[in-house]
Amino acid sequence: MSSTSANRAYLLQTSGENPGTWGLDPGLNGNFNKIDTNLGGVTTVALSSSNVTLSATQYANGTIRLTGTLTANVQVIFPAIQAWYCIDNQTTGSFVAFLNITGSPGQLICTEQGGATDIFLDGTNVKFRNLPPVGSYLDVCDIAAPLWIQFCTVPPYLTCDGSAFSAVTYPYLNAKLGTTTLPDLRGRARFYLDGGTGRITTAGSGIDGTTRFSAGGAQTVTLVTANLPPYTPAGTVPINFATGQRSIDGGSGTVVVATRSDSASSGNVNWYTGSLPNFGGSTTIPTQSLTGTAQGGVSTAINNMPPAQISGVTLIRAA
Repeated sequence: MSSTSANRAYLLQTSGENPGTWGLDPGLNGNFNKIDTNLGGVTTVALSSSNVTLSATQYANGTIRLTGTLTANVQVIFPAIQAWYCIDNQTTGSFVAFLNITGSPGQLICTEQGGATDIFLDGTNVKFRNLPPVGSYLDVCDIAAPLWIQFCTVPPYLTCDGSAFSAVTYPYLNAKLGTTTLPDLRGRARFYLDGGTGRITTAGSGIDGTTRFSAGGAQTVTLVTANLPPYTPAGTVPINFATGQRSIDGGSGTVVVATRSDSASSGNVNWYTGSLPNFGGSTTIPTQSLTGTAQGGVSTAINNMPPAQISGVTLIRAA
């Protein structure tokens, strides 16, 4: 007596059964028709606000196309079989469609609206197929992780915000990162490892380009004296005597000499021009410190940002 396969109900012939009738249903052609539907069949399931349990005719198809405007979160329920499918999610609305297995307390997932996603059932859980490797990045133009990611029982991506994650839930990500702390990419650009090129060094940028997840940099910088190029003054420097200002005459010794009158009442200052007298021996010429007002502003920080545009958030593949 014939029996059927556990998952897709293919007809299993017993030895010597149905001699000469293989081309008739139920028979070999019946199995081929089922295989054709499993691999290439497409069925459409309309969704709105209620859960839908797939019929045998629907889940026999390899591609399940979801349509309709979601007005609530709903479930699409598969039988407890082992199989793989393509989910073509053409729904709209700010809700999600969970993919579940009947009577199963296992893992549920959601798929992205507007995209086709490969999934597989193991009899208890619904899981993704063919996602990028664990540890790869996903840049999205959203302000947070999309709902289809957040609402999965085990989100396949986590936001790179420097928070901690469970090594039990995400053992492969923990092995990749060597830590249970996510990279913090908020407000930061990503650079690749220096690889011995010397393009990103601690001395040059304050960031160790040879160590993963090294971070640094700032959006502004304040210049100090050490940032300015060296400068050597040159040329003639005027010398200030009393209230007048004159220059030494090319080494001739001609200067302006001021002497004060002995008359205490008049307080006059008499000016004479001529050669310095020979005092004999060494003579100390008094000096005076110069004072003035600082110039050039108040050391305001300057913009250190290249042309940029803020796009969204970055996620990392976690499961």
